[in-house]
Amino acid sequence: WKKFPSAHLEALIQLLGGSAYLGDYLVQQGRAWGELFIKQIKVGEKTASRHLTELAPLLKQPTSSEDFVRALRRHKRREYLRIGARDLMPGVSVEETMREITTLADAMLEAAYRFCRRELEKDYGALKLPHGGGENRFVILGMGKLGGEELNFSSDIDLIYLYEEEEGESEGGGKGRKTPREFFTGLAERITRAMGEVTEEGFVFRTDLRLRPMGRSGPLVQSTASALLYYESWGQCWERSALIKARPAAGEQDLGARFLKEIEPFIYRRYLDFTTVEELRHMKLRIEHELLAPRQQERNLKLGRGGIREIEFFTQALQLVNGGYEPRLRERSTLPALNLLARHGYVPARETLSLSAAYRFLRDVEHKIQMVQEAHTHSIPDKEEEELALARRLGYSRQKGASERKLFWRDYLKHTASVRRAFDRLFYGAQKEIASEGSGGWQQIWDVLDEEEIILENLARLGFSDPQRAHHNLLAVRNGEPFAPPSPRRLKALRTLGPALMAEIVKSGSADQALFNLAEFNHRLGARTGLLTLLAENPKTMRLLISLFASSQFLTDLFLKRPELLDSLIRFDLTRLRKTRDEQLKEMLTALADAADLEARLNTLRRYRAEEFIRIGLHDLGATLEIEDVVEQLSNLADACLECALRLAAKEMEKSSGKLQGARFAILGMGKLGGKEIDYNSDLDLIFIYDAPDEAQGEGGPSQRLSTHEYYIKLGQRLITFLSAPTEEGILYKIDMRLRPSGKFGPLVSSLEAFRDYHRSSSLLWERQALIKGRWVAGDRGLGAEAERIAGAFAYRSQGLTHEDIAEIHHLRMRMERELAHEDLSRFNLKKGLGGMVDIEFLAQMLQLSYGFRTPKLRQRGTLAALSALREHKILKQSEYRLLSQGYLFLRRLDHRLRLERGLSLDVLEREADKLEGIARAMGYKASRKPRRSGRKGAGELLLEDYELRRERIRGCYERFFAPGDRSAAQG
Repeated sequence: WKKFPSAHLEALIQLLGGSAYLGDYLVQQGRAWGELFIKQIKVGEKTASRHLTELAPLLKQPTSSEDFVRALRRHKRREYLRIGARDLMPGVSVEETMREITTLADAMLEAAYRFCRRELEKDYGALKLPHGGGENRFVILGMGKLGGEELNFSSDIDLIYLYEEEEGESEGGGKGRKTPREFFTGLAERITRAMGEVTEEGFVFRTDLRLRPMGRSGPLVQSTASALLYYESWGQCWERSALIKARPAAGEQDLGARFLKEIEPFIYRRYLDFTTVEELRHMKLRIEHELLAPRQQERNLKLGRGGIREIEFFTQALQLVNGGYEPRLRERSTLPALNLLARHGYVPARETLSLSAAYRFLRDVEHKIQMVQEAHTHSIPDKEEEELALARRLGYSRQKGASERKLFWRDYLKHTASVRRAFDRLFYGAQKEIASEGSGGWQQIWDVLDEEEIILENLARLGFSDPQRAHHNLLAVRNGEPFAPPSPRRLKALRTLGPALMAEIVKSGSADQALFNLAEFNHRLGARTGLLTLLAENPKTMRLLISLFASSQFLTDLFLKRPELLDSLIRFDLTRLRKTRDEQLKEMLTALADAADLEARLNTLRRYRAEEFIRIGLHDLGATLEIEDVVEQLSNLADACLECALRLAAKEMEKSSGKLQGARFAILGMGKLGGKEIDYNSDLDLIFIYDAPDEAQGEGGPSQRLSTHEYYIKLGQRLITFLSAPTEEGILYKIDMRLRPSGKFGPLVSSLEAFRDYHRSSSLLWERQALIKGRWVAGDRGLGAEAERIAGAFAYRSQGLTHEDIAEIHHLRMRMERELAHEDLSRFNLKKGLGGMVDIEFLAQMLQLSYGFRTPKLRQRGTLAALSALREHKILKQSEYRLLSQGYLFLRRLDHRLRLERGLSLDVLEREADKLEGIARAMGYKASRKPRRSGRKGAGELLLEDYELRRERIRGCYERFFAPGDRSAAQG
């Protein structure tokens, strides 16, 4: 004692007071105890490879099994002395302690594997792969806290033993030969004994093999193929949860990594499955009711209320539900997983901080309890003196009359309460919210669905225009598949969900449409109760789905064709508001990498487009994107789809006709695409342009060698097919090539020189108008920029416009109205009719062509940007700009809402106000519930009045510029 350094005295006292187990170990060292303690405490955190270096003599020289087992246990106790002493020191985190113990376990398992395999091969010979392959490999998967690198002082280690190949036989030794199953069973038994058997030196780690496929009843070892088949065929939810933490701990790491990669689709489902939350909730209830007495529910750190297991269940439930879609959530360790969930928006940051603090606190308490006697316990001791000692080991000291025990319990109850709040929110919050949604009489209505007279009366009172059809649809939702009774599980789910659905449908403002679409969606999904579980677990999603069914037939039809897109609805809060063209292109290319053949690639493009329509459409409906942002997002999407489709077409051309060296190909977007103004389901106006050396030819055989022009005609044809041919996922886009040189009579593709020559010598005025919009959208960017310059040069010629030119534009506009608008007493045409969008577009383009040759800032492709530039340069008065820009936005929004609601792009607006109620409300018009009696007007009537007033004013402004006798606009 006299010679013991004072610098280490405090650490020694902490150890002796904190752990009888480690104190006894020091006493057993006799006079060497001090030297051992000082030597160990000076060593910092160790890696597994350092442990193996220290154990190397055991593996290199002949050692008996008894000596090996003894040496393992002694190494473990020496390391526990070091780790335990460091854990009691200030500044050493609970994460570091968990990591240290896990690293030690990994190294001990690896040493046991190497030794036991060597000994087994002495008896039975090496086990090789059949047909001259290498060694038949073996891996030990760490599960639970070992897999998550979260072991504590008296943790069991959960293991799964796997081997590579079923076929073959060992080479033979003194005791004969073994099949792979026999050989690896013997190996696993030896490793298990080496690690867990209790000797006079204790044990290394207790092993638990119950997490293996088929649990206790399953074989001790399995081939990776057999395990994979088991999980894919019979795996259960608890096994998915357990496999989140699986990690190759010893043996052949790459074999384990490959197996875990193959099993990922079982763990992380591609589509959301909220039955996971339900099953984990039931698992936790069973733990509470079957394993813990009421007193233990408060004192058990692991399984009690607000304990470690609730944090793990909370984290793993969110990983299982979302990890299939979001690979970045696939993390084994609890604390990093919580941080990832917060970073990607699945858990509020504040909640993550409280859960992380609680997890560290509870794990630290667990360490300090277990290190006393290396006891396998997770409960706070019952005796007051033991509680006091625990509090002191944790660093508590008496403060202002509050004892260490009281301060410990204050913190313990604070942490467990915060954990329980988060757990209840995730596992029970939705149930409470759904029950609240359906309160207030809705339950009584739901309960009388089979009493036709009563329900029809109620449905009429609630505002359904067709109560009989509504009743039929409600029964379809409740019963599921026709001609079969609803399952008990379905009826149970709908007991609270059904009334909530009814309440939301009636609130939607389009109850008949919303209910019809819900019944149709339910029919597409069949008898599966997964949708009901999903909605019951996500009240926000339920409300969003009903809102969508009520207000957008276009988005509803996307869902009816692809029910799996419901994932997008659930993740709506997490979806990006805006994406650039390049971001969308990158996502598409990533998705295409998994497609097996051309058909799969074309379907992948179409699916991606549908998913993006849902993303943009939901933000559109939710008013988080303005119309200008929506059309820009849709244009970015079209650009990215064109680029992807072009790359696919070019690859296919290379396969059949080789590659043109030194040649370039680009696509110009025209019309609304060029102006970045396309809407849902807009056609794409395109021009194909190429540039190649004179001698360029396809690399096919002599009989198949194509000229440059022929090559690019075939490429263009293939591209159009890839874009517009129907597959099982529908079409990607309709393509319109009529704006190319010479229109529908011209060649499908033009060389850059031919494009320049055509517009130099023969382009018409309407073609000059069209060239205003020309924008590179896909292919070679440099060639696209050259084509843009040519288009701009010919659109904005040096002489501007003559009176005759302006008269010609006006004549074309009037002809469109007469021949294409088809307006009459029953309908308007938003685009081509009087005061429609084309009035504003033609007016803006005429002014751009008149002045743009000398004012480059007027050369804007988008209509609103052009109007803004014309005002800035005082070509439009402020009042004219306000009238035209606000009018254009109004017409775009109205056209846009018609597309969203009806899924069609007909430019038609009925003159019947009743048919426009839903669209009018969506655009913000409000009306009395009883407009006729009160003398107030309905929302549809107000919309029509506003439209007619705006169109007259727009036409008046248009005529001031185009009226005969007023040619001031042409003076350039």
